[in-house]
Amino acid sequence: MTGKLWYDVWPGRFVLEYLRVKARYNAFQLVRADSVLQWHGEVCVFPPGVLADPLKVIIEYPEAFPASAPRVQVVSPKIDPTEIGHAWHRWPSGNICFIKPRYWQISTTTDEIIAKVEDWYFNYLAKKAGLIENMPDVGRANIETLCHEGT
Repeated sequence: MTGKLWYDVWPGRFVLEYLRVKARYNAFQLVRADSVLQWHGEVCVFPPGVLADPLKVIIEYPEAFPASAPRVQVVSPKIDPTEIGHAWHRWPSGNICFIKPRYWQISTTTDEIIAKVEDWYFNYLAKKAGLIENMPDVGRANIETLCHEGT
């Protein structure tokens, strides 16, 4: 790697990222693997009546952050490797697609990404449980509305 790292160039952004994540998701831990910064943590947002393990993730800042979005890697539970593509909002690498790349905003902070990962896991579990047919493109599925349709 040549040149300065993003967090050396924009120390104010680094502080903002840290403070915002710790304010909303205190259990997430910032880890440095060589020059790469990662957040390690878990989300525990489940649809009503669905029992599941927490979703453990690693959120990794790319070298070009904040111009490029972080990657969200699932650590556990094990997710079927065939559950990729738009229907599952997962990239072929298995990473969670929390936003279409063309919609990435340089001002988006990691606490906002974690909130999107919470929505993703809620929707994933709802789809696996048969509560919804398709995962919504944005936000969290409204399970109550979907369960009462046609009654």
